[in-house]
Amino acid sequence: MVAGLQVLSAGQNPPPQNPPAQSPGGDDASARTAPAAALSAIAGMQTEGGTEDTSSDLPQIPGLLGGIGISPAFLSEMERSNYLRGGVNVGAAYDDNPLLLSIGQSSNTSESIFPNIKIDQRSSRMRWTLGYAGGLTVNQRFTNQNQGSHNLNFDSQYRLSPHVNLRVAEDFSLTTGFFDAGNGTGVVAGSGGPNASLITPLATQRSSATTVETNYHFALNDLIGASGSFNDSHFSNPAGGAQLQLTDTQTASGSAFWLHRIFGANWGGASYRFDRIAFNGGETRVHSLLAVDTLNLSKRVTLTGFIGPQYSENQGMAPGGSQPTPNAWSVAGGAEGGWRDQHTSVSAGYSRTISDGGGVLGAVRLQNVHGNFRRQLTPGWAAALNVSHGTNQALTVPPSSINLTSAGISLERNVGKSLGLRMGYSHDFQQQFGVPGPTPTSPPQTFDASRNRIFVTLSYQWAKPLGM
Repeated sequence: MVAGLQVLSAGQNPPPQNPPAQSPGGDDASARTAPAAALSAIAGMQTEGGTEDTSSDLPQIPGLLGGIGISPAFLSEMERSNYLRGGVNVGAAYDDNPLLLSIGQSSNTSESIFPNIKIDQRSSRMRWTLGYAGGLTVNQRFTNQNQGSHNLNFDSQYRLSPHVNLRVAEDFSLTTGFFDAGNGTGVVAGSGGPNASLITPLATQRSSATTVETNYHFALNDLIGASGSFNDSHFSNPAGGAQLQLTDTQTASGSAFWLHRIFGANWGGASYRFDRIAFNGGETRVHSLLAVDTLNLSKRVTLTGFIGPQYSENQGMAPGGSQPTPNAWSVAGGAEGGWRDQHTSVSAGYSRTISDGGGVLGAVRLQNVHGNFRRQLTPGWAAALNVSHGTNQALTVPPSSINLTSAGISLERNVGKSLGLRMGYSHDFQQQFGVPGPTPTSPPQTFDASRNRIFVTLSYQWAKPLGM
């Protein structure tokens, strides 16, 4: 597929030509300004520079519509392309409550080793990356959770024509507990992304996320697009004694959007989105009609926002429920902003929408606020701080809800281009109200759980130019 699209993309590279002459004061078809090609790192190829990709006039495609989203990387850290990268990470982690118990907590220490490899290639019409990390995690207390972990990530972007772009991305992971591959792969951003506003007890999780997004810059000030995504999460082999019952979740999403330039680099428009959230025992279908606005101020500042009505249709119940919430209208909205320079990156946001229940609650009305700060202290040293708070109100197991507050800090040390050290601490406090018990016949439970984590990772990485 990659080879075929590369040939197709190369064939779409138009020869240089002079711009059409415009007659003064004329208003016929030949005098109209042709639409600017979608060549920037915003609506077009996600690149780091070049004469074709320095425009900041095209819109940032929000993650809600299938875009990549805001990166925490510094401008000085933007990776160069056409490289083969590889390495190995060796780490250790301490968790004082891996089962998320309210009383009788038991701690766990784990050691892990993760080799990884990644390829990054780019041409004038295409860019794609492929990364894999796999290794072994050994738990000192929960030995039945000892197993290999795998993460495979593919992200590709194609210039199908001067005005049409296509993005295809896939992420697959099979993990147990803490996973730090160190190869830059992660969950694919896009519509219907997995809910990260709650945490689950120690268990084996198999998940995949697929995103396809295309946009067509059909006029100077207008752009249309569509995106689709599918997220699948399966839980197995839960550690004994956990208080939460885990449920498999599948979320399929599709959206169509139109954006119009309001002024400068400010684009606004509308989007229709459909989500189908399926879980053990039922499903929730969500229709959303959203007003979207995105503002990109050069490479440093990005602002996006959305607001509009949502209609949810609930069928069946997640395990532990008695009766689902009836179909209802609600308001969805959110905003996110990011700023970065050569040595600092900052991002923050708020959202209110219907989402999956993270493997616990089926479908939920999620409210989340988050903030991230990352700063290079001295050459070779960087520190990061992140905080978040999320509330998950169940739609299919009322009146169940889970509130999570998290905070973490990490310190990074790079020695040359090959050696790196990363250490950090995080604290999670999760309040759980009326949550289903460990068996279908168990009554709903209400309890609080807190967790502290400390981790240290030592990495060795290498890079080889591919000569392209």
